Amino acid sequence: MTETQWYYADIGQQRQGPLPTGALRRLHQEGTVDIDTVVWCEGMPQWKPLHSVAELSRAEPEPPPPQVLAPAWEPASASAHDPYAAPASSLVPGNGGGWAAPDASQQAYAAFVGSNFPVYRRKWRLERPGHNASGWHWPAFLFGAFWMLYRRMYAVAAGWIAALVGLSFLEALVNASSALSTAITFGASATAGALGNHLYLRHADRIIAQARATHRDNTQALHAELAARGGTRWSAVVLGLLAYVAVLGGLSFLFDS
Repeated sequence: MTETQWYYADIGQQRQGPLPTGALRRLHQEGTVDIDTVVWCEGMPQWKPLHSVAELSRAEPEPPPPQVLAPAWEPASASAHDPYAAPASSLVPGNGGGWAAPDASQQAYAAFVGSNFPVYRRKWRLERPGHNASGWHWPAFLFGAFWMLYRRMYAVAAGWIAALVGLSFLEALVNASSALSTAITFGASATAGALGNHLYLRHADRIIAQARATHRDNTQALHAELAARGGTRWSAVVLGLLAYVAVLGGLSFLFDS
């Protein structure tokens, strides 16, 4: 069975590879690459941080050092000068019913969102001039601020959590009934579901604008910064959950004392 061949972006944001899995793991152990280094192999829709790739992040016995061969192939649309350009495998439905890769104007969004870009490309209507978000967002409805933290929208999540805590405080002050509390909670969740795509698009537009202002003539550096600032982060969800529980516990103690 042929071992997976990997590409990675080095510290100078140059694409390196291909390397077999064992060789890339050794580079990780030696410190040449770290958990936030972005990697790609054939079949992946987008470049991803190493820590999010199960095949590379799990601990396994290392095989003997294999010989690193010269590249026999290269993703068709991944530029040799930009390791963050979406590879040819990131195809999504086109307007004519066929399939199309993200065009140059959408590569920044692809680098920022990561592997779930085809979904948001459709929800954000990026093919249309003056794109805008539409549709219901189930993760935002079900998980609210914790989905925002997962998508690294820290300021939005902080505001949302503050609003929920404020609502809980008001419910306690007026001694709201269980039915009213349930209605308020459902209303907040429905609001998050209705606004989720819009909030994430506004967040993406803001980060992309900041990155473009810094890297006006360097597309490679632009995509590198967007990949580093975008994507997802589970650790933020865990920290947010702990903070939320701590605040609710403090409020409960305050009202019981």
